Amino acid sequence: MKIVSHVIAAAALALTVSVASAADLSRPVYKAQPMVAPAYNWSGFYLGAHGGYGFGNLNASGLIVGERDIDGFFGGGQVGYNWQAVGSPWVFGVEADASFGNIGDSISVAGVSFETEAKSFGTIRGRVGYAPDRILWYVTGGAAWVNNEVTLGAAGVGSVSSSNTHWGWTVGAGVEWAMLDAWTAKVEYLYINTESQNYFAGILGPVLGFDPDIHTFRFGLNYRFGGGKGPVVAKY
Repeated sequence: MKIVSHVIAAAALALTVSVASAADLSRPVYKAQPMVAPAYNWSGFYLGAHGGYGFGNLNASGLIVGERDIDGFFGGGQVGYNWQAVGSPWVFGVEADASFGNIGDSISVAGVSFETEAKSFGTIRGRVGYAPDRILWYVTGGAAWVNNEVTLGAAGVGSVSSSNTHWGWTVGAGVEWAMLDAWTAKVEYLYINTESQNYFAGILGPVLGFDPDIHTFRFGLNYRFGGGKGPVVAKY
């Protein structure tokens, strides 16, 4: 009887261990997933430089009615700030820029010359963009100004100049690429529309107005402060 009781006890113990092991095998095993590689984040201040080409019209009103084609090259700089929420592809920002160059035209007829020159211009704009990672597509718009000069001359007499700062608005779009965590490159189009200002008012009075409207294409480089890869997030 003792042998039989020992055999029954051993069998019961083996059955208990087998059932417990089967129960453990039926339970799912949870493991922490590997750390997710961070996406590029566009948040932060930036500073940069740009260069490009502009063309458009100088519209005349008053004593002269019509328009002159203007064009030329320019260069300048920009400063701005972007904000992008973690995990969101939407980027919101603001940018201010200033450009210097010569977007103008000149003609000379029967010893009388006419020259126009947009010597500088700039914008203050908001930006809204979509950036799933290192490519940012954006639209932009805001206020703009153009410093324009008109010069009239006559052979043997001399010349006289008049300049004004024109205020207006601008809209455009662009694409920006994060080459490195701190360095980005962009291609951008902006249209600048300004109001008319009187020229040679001290001589002619308020009877001769001009306003420049300009299309610009530019290439730019930016250095970002605090931008780059977003925080590392682990998923479980």
